[in-house]
Parts: sequence; structure tokens; C-alpha cells
Amino acid sequence: MNPVEFEILHKKIISIAEQMGIVLQRSSYSPNIRERMDASCAIFSESKFLLAQAEHIPVHLGSLHIPLKEIEDFEEGDQIILNDPSLGGTHLPDVTLYKPVYFRNKLIGFVGNRAHHADIGGITPGSMPGKSKSIFQEGLIIPPVKIVKRGKIERGVMELILANTRTPRERRGDLTAQIGANNYGERKLREFVEDYGIEKFHEFLDSLWNYTSTLMKSRLQKIPSEEVKGEDYLEVGDDLIKIKLRARVKDKIFVDFGGTSPAVRENINAPLAVTLSSVYFFFRSLLGGDIPVNSKFYEFFEINVPENTVLNPPKGYPVVAGNVETSQRIVDTLILAFSEILELPAQSHGSMNNIAIGNDNFTYYETLGGGAGAFKNYNGEGGIHVYMTNTKNTPVEVIESSYPLLCLEYQLRRDSGGKGRWKGGEGIIKRYRVLEDCTFTVISERRMIRPKGLKGGEDGAKGINIVVKNGKKIIIGAKDTVELKRGDEVIILTPGGGGYGVV
Repeated sequence: MNPVEFEILHKKIISIAEQMGIVLQRSSYSPNIRERMDASCAIFSESKFLLAQAEHIPVHLGSLHIPLKEIEDFEEGDQIILNDPSLGGTHLPDVTLYKPVYFRNKLIGFVGNRAHHADIGGITPGSMPGKSKSIFQEGLIIPPVKIVKRGKIERGVMELILANTRTPRERRGDLTAQIGANNYGERKLREFVEDYGIEKFHEFLDSLWNYTSTLMKSRLQKIPSEEVKGEDYLEVGDDLIKIKLRARVKDKIFVDFGGTSPAVRENINAPLAVTLSSVYFFFRSLLGGDIPVNSKFYEFFEINVPENTVLNPPKGYPVVAGNVETSQRIVDTLILAFSEILELPAQSHGSMNNIAIGNDNFTYYETLGGGAGAFKNYNGEGGIHVYMTNTKNTPVEVIESSYPLLCLEYQLRRDSGGKGRWKGGEGIIKRYRVLEDCTFTVISERRMIRPKGLKGGEDGAKGINIVVKNGKKIIIGAKDTVELKRGDEVIILTPGGGGYGVV
């Protein structure tokens, strides 16, 4: 295919996923999707291969292709919903919908999206319990089932989901937005094939696989083929849970997580889909953002994740923090390993700093940014999301108008970045006052171990989680759930990034 023609078609396919994201964001009810865009969209071939994705949430996108393989029973007009982590989901709040796309009665592909719902049931408002011991405490598990059949919403399925959430009106709105985004993607993919013809569409697919393969082979040759090793830790109470890996890049990328700690009855277990997604993200960032992310890209990986470890837990183990925190630590471990042979930045704050506040009437969920690691010739950015998350900020005005919460403070945490020739980015201070009795949950990391500096740079500051009751400040754990009374306050100080180079 002519290179210019290929580039036009490639950008058009990507734009379909991007437009789906806009439709989803603008039509959703919850601030978590409408403001933060905690959602992702993608396009697949009729063989269920990933074709293109919008640059949305990395932990979603590296795994969106996996559950699609489990879906066999579908007809034109259907939409299939699921969130089961054992089938390729990331954690229960992340709900995925797929829709097959037909052109002149022939299957030509699928469209899909994944969105984080601010409540899907479970033992705490927000469905992000700080101390869950089983996945059944984390919310409703949805196996692959039709939520839309031949173009009509299956009311029984919808009502079953809504009956298991504290915020059914908001959930209905977000699910309907997901359905609408897929409908839009279906229409645009059909228009794409109608404009260029089915033969040109398949010619484009062949060119896409060839282009991705050629580019990957070229980029992999630029990485030294030395074996590297890395080790880092997750925080559970006073205990540290080990992530260990060795890796090597030759004609393929080999990563082995042998030596990683066994799975635990704590919520930091990462579903296999999350572990794979984290590895894909690191190497996509390392090899270059111009490499198309599709199923051909994934074929260049051989990843060994031993079963029954914290990165590939048994079915039924809790996983809600594995998606948001363990994914971050996998990337940190890869950075430490490859910094032995490549110029890489210092560690960033390494946490999504998850906050959930709610009761039977409302559920507020947000992730908070922190400091990015410094690099040669660059100071780290302050107050941003890094690695496996790519969400936006929820404006204070939206929080206060949508929930019984006041934001008393929201600013950069001065001097929290590691010192060095180039300074690490600063974390965030965010302070809330609750105006109703409610439950507060925090799921975070880097409250015991500081983000590491590189090349003589200092480590970034640790994060701190504080609850204020009757004027008394109480420091709580990295992962905790606390009952709050009206007027109580929460203060979150997120970690800074590591510094780079000697001052």
C-alpha cells in the first residue's frame, strides 16, 4: 500500500477510537468519566485482533484485547458487558463493553470501551475497599453477558447491575454512555469500510501488521541484548511484598517474573491482564510513541508470570489495588532494571493515590497526581499522573457541586521532589472536609519506601495519609478504610519524584 495512503487510513482508524472517547466523556453522568476521562476506547478486527486505540488509560488499553477472546455468542446489534478480572478485566469497577460491527451482513470487526465506575457494589462506597480479603468484597462480578441484544437494552441485565450499586442513576447514565460510544464507533467503522471498500480495508490491515513488525524489529536492535534484573516492593501494613524480574531484549522482549512474592489475601494482587499491560506500557514508552499499538506489537513479547503469585493470583483473590498500584510498581521495577544499561529517568511517585468517599447516597472517586522523576536535562513535573494512569483532574468546583464535600486545600507539596542536578517533581497536598457521615478509603503506595533517585540524585519524599477527627490528626496506612463523621477532614500528601544526578 502507498505509504501516504497507509498513513491516512491509519490515522482515520485511530480517530474513530478517539471520537468514541469524546462521545463517552460528554454523555456520561459521573465526574469520574465526564471530568477525569477514566475510560478507554479501541477498535478490533473481525479476528479479534487489536487494530487501534486512543491514547487513553494505559492499564486499560494493554488489556482490552484479552477479554474479547472469551466472547463467542454475538449477533448484529448486540453488546457484551463484563468486568471479571479472571477473564482479562482489570478490577471490578472497570466495566467493559464490546460490540460486533457488520457490513452488508458480514462481520468486519469490533468496537469496545472500558470505563471506571465510581461504585459497583462491595463492602465500601466507591468499590475500592482498603482491606478486602476476597474479590467478592470488592463488588459485583459480571461475566460476559449481553446488555444489548439486537439493538435493545436487556432490562434484566441492566437492572441486576443497578441493584448492586449505591448510585444506580449514575451507573445507568455511565453504562448508557458506554453503549452510545460503541454505537458511534460501529457507525464510523462502517463508514470507513464503505468509503474505501472491504478489499482496501483488508489491504490496510496487512500493511498495518507489516509496518508494525518492521518498526519493532528495527527498534529492538537498538537496545543492548544484556540481561537485566530488577526488584522493588509493595506496601501492605508493615510488610513488603516483592516484585522481582529479569529481562532481555533480542529479536523479542523476554520478561520473567520468577521470584515474585506469592499471592496474598490483600488487595494488591494484580490480575494477569494488568501485569501484561504494565510490561507493554513500559516498552511502548521505551521504544517510541510512534510505534502502533496493536496485536502485532504484542506478538513481540514473551512474558512469564508464575501462577499463584501477586502478579497472577488464583481466582477469587482480591485485586482492586493491583490494577491501580501494583501496575505502577511493575513499571518502577522495569525502570530500575533497564537503568543498568540505558539512560532512564528517576522513579516517579509511583502511586495513583486513590481516594474514595461515600455513603448510601453518593460515591466520590478520584486518583491524585504526584511528582515525576527527573531525567538528564529535565526537572520532573509536579502534580501529574504517571505510568499506568492518564486521567485528568476533577475540578474543585465540580467536586463541591456534585458531592457533600469541601476542598479546603489543593496545592503542590513544596520540596517533596528529590534533590539533584535535576530535581524531582513535587507531590500534591489535597484536603477535604466531609459534610455528611461517610466512609473514606485510601489505596496508595510509597508511604514506606521513597521513590528512588538516579545517578546520585536524592529520593523523593514519601506520601502521607491523614484523617482529622475533633481537631486531632491521625496518620493512617497506605491502604485503609475509616468511618468519618460530618466535619471530619482528610489530608493526602502524595509522594515526590526522585532526583537525577549529583548536585
